[in-house]
Amino acid sequence: MKMIYIYPKLAMGFRGFATGLDREGIFLKKRSSRLKKSIEDSLKENNLSSFNVEVTHGYESPEDLLENDGVLVLISPYLKSLLSHIDFSKSGYYLLSEEEYNSQNIDNLIKYIKTL
Repeated sequence: MKMIYIYPKLAMGFRGFATGLDREGIFLKKRSSRLKKSIEDSLKENNLSSFNVEVTHGYESPEDLLENDGVLVLISPYLKSLLSHIDFSKSGYYLLSEEEYNSQNIDNLIKYIKTL
């Protein structure tokens, strides 16, 4: 099974305070959960059942996720400045646009996943 990780927030500091925009409004809905469902539905439609999608909590670094068992780490656009040490042009990292992160249009993401 090929793992795709959604990286919506980053744990920082002594207490591991999570930073990143994941919740919507005053409701408990998470953007990352909606994105996960959209990706899973699109993967099923495109017969790409060899992929499993998980949402991370931000305690592991994106590099660690790729080293363990991941083939792709989808990084929230709101974490770009906090993860400036990552070369997003390298294979395995995909910096989501706001439109993709909000699950409005994930066509380019699915095309990218098909190349893996």
